[in-house]
Amino acid sequence: MINLTIEVTDIATVLLTYNQIRLYTSDTADGTYTYLNSLPLLVGVSTYTYLDIAGTPDVWYKSSYYHSTTLVESALSNAAHGTAPSLFHTVSYPQEYNFNADEEIIIRRIRRAIGDVKQLSNLYADGTEFCTSILGDSKTIDLGEKGWPVYISIDNVEYTSLDDPIVQGYRYLTFSGTLNSGVVNDVINIWYQTFKFSDREVYEAYGDAMIPPLVPPDCVSQDHLILQAAIDLLESMAAEDMVDDGAAIRDDMTAYDPSPGLRERNNLINRLRKQLDALVTECIRNGLLGQGGVLID
Repeated sequence: MINLTIEVTDIATVLLTYNQIRLYTSDTADGTYTYLNSLPLLVGVSTYTYLDIAGTPDVWYKSSYYHSTTLVESALSNAAHGTAPSLFHTVSYPQEYNFNADEEIIIRRIRRAIGDVKQLSNLYADGTEFCTSILGDSKTIDLGEKGWPVYISIDNVEYTSLDDPIVQGYRYLTFSGTLNSGVVNDVINIWYQTFKFSDREVYEAYGDAMIPPLVPPDCVSQDHLILQAAIDLLESMAAEDMVDDGAAIRDDMTAYDPSPGLRERNNLINRLRKQLDALVTECIRNGLLGQGGVLID
């Protein structure tokens, strides 16, 4: 995977003659270059990027300016290598909610307790073929899994506002404008974090966590609520999985049995319950000792 960056020195002058950038590749610097793809030139935009999924550090690239109607094309640029992209782009799409440092620590602790570590995924379409991720309204992209975007680029235009696109159900991105959904599509590049629960859902579980029975309110600690929130999240996940995936299925060719995963999740819930019970017992014992102990006849 190779990232290409093309700088246009005077975009206003270039647009008088051309409306695209054409990219070419070759195995050697002085070899024969074959057409790779085109990028639309945009008013006021001087920097363009392209992600060559099949590219390697050994591939050479050249570019030209081109007009799709007049068919006028400039001379090719000098040969250059692209660069290997980072695992993710600079985060430019806003978070769902700006948590402070203490709240982020709580969220991280709960995530570790339930094993919901955020992963990074990429949805990329180079614009040369039909993109099945664009829904029928031509405004919505289906990420295919639960997540939150960190970088969104459509035809090299970055989207940096929660209002456009709107994230729906942690899976769908609905844009204000129409996306292409025909034979030739927009160039789509979306990096997003995946998870079972969003940061907001995790922190809401912490806020909703009930005070353990028999524990005085002034004795309840952050550890109590973190463990209770983790248990609540895992139980909600287990309940959903039991409904959606709880049945074992077998036919002549395949077999599907979710019980090992469901059983392991139940074991995790029980381990967290034991930790919470130990904290509750310690809290109650300390409270009794603070009152002078217990009189036993």
